Formats: sequence, structure tokens, C-alpha cells
Amino acid sequence: MATFLDKIFSSKIEVDLAKIDLEAALSFQDMRVDTVLAKHILEGTVGEAMRQDYFCFLGKMAVLEETVPLTIAEELQLLTHYLKLCEKCDGSPIFVRSDIRMETDKSIAPLLTFPLVANALRYGYNSMVIYPLKVKIRALENMLLIEVSNRVNHHMASQENTSIISRYKNRLLSVYPNRHTLLFNSNSNTFKAYLQLHW
Repeated sequence: MATFLDKIFSSKIEVDLAKIDLEAALSFQDMRVDTVLAKHILEGTVGEAMRQDYFCFLGKMAVLEETVPLTIAEELQLLTHYLKLCEKCDGSPIFVRSDIRMETDKSIAPLLTFPLVANALRYGYNSMVIYPLKVKIRALENMLLIEVSNRVNHHMASQENTSIISRYKNRLLSVYPNRHTLLFNSNSNTFKAYLQLHW
């Protein structure tokens, strides 16, 4: 009987681990090409300079590999470029307030800072000056801190229950097991996501 149960539970663990790895890979791929941003730029009425800037950004994203780390400086340069593209693309205006500080240039899994920001852009309200998307990042000697907040979306039960966040949780489990804390908080006005990651 013990052998039978061992086979069942070890199979379940193998399936769960395979699912985590698959979701982790999907999280990375989703962040390489933000389809909402791509649609705004490719189908919108942006100028040629904006399109060229977007293609430059896509070129940088295309060469990234899931298993090849970036320095935190490289990661944050890509994130800043992404935010600028999102602010400039046509459609509803997006207001962003970022506060990024680095005290180290350690390496990080590529695009790990993107999902919390992408989730806030896609599912939150950021089109009013008084309620911008707020991105606060601190790259400290022993940890990375990310705090992202936006005006809450009252048409959703929770911004935490999205495919972006579900896949992101699995990527963190896959790449940084037992080295991260991911928390979410929401009230009637603000949705906030907070990540603490130990190098």
C-alpha cells in the first residue's frame, strides 16, 4: 500500500513541478512581448519615431534568454524604456511616477521586475494625474525591493487573480525558491504589490 501511495504522490509532485516550470517560462515569454503595448503601437496612430523606438526595444527583448541573468542596471534600463513606451503610446494617457535607486549591480533573472508593473498597467487605472502608477524599486546590497501601486479597478474582484500574477508566482518559486516574499494589499482606492527578493 505504501508503494502505491508513494507512486501517486510522487507523480503529483512531478506534475506540480512541471507546471511551475511551464508557468515560469510563460511568465518570461509574456513579458518579452507585451501584446497590449504592441497593439497600441502597431495598430495605433503613433509617429514613425515612436515605432522605431518600439522596434529598438523589441530587439533588446528578443535577445534575452530565460536562464541568462541580467545585471540589475540592465534590467532597470529595460523597465524604464518599457514604461516610457507605455506612457507615450496612444489611447488613454498613462501617468507613471517611478522612484528607482541602486546601491548594487548584482544579477537578476531577466524581466523579473516586469510582471508587477505590467499587471498594474493592464488591470489598474492609471489615467489620472492624481492617481498615477507608482513604481518604487530599491536594489540594495542584500536584497531587491519592488513596490507597485495603482488606482484600484472596481470591475475586478482582485488584481491579484490574473494570469500575469499566477505565472509570476510560479516563476518566483522556480527561480528564487525560499528567497522571496510577495504580498498584495488592496483597499477601496489602491491596489499595491510588494516583492522582497534576497539575492
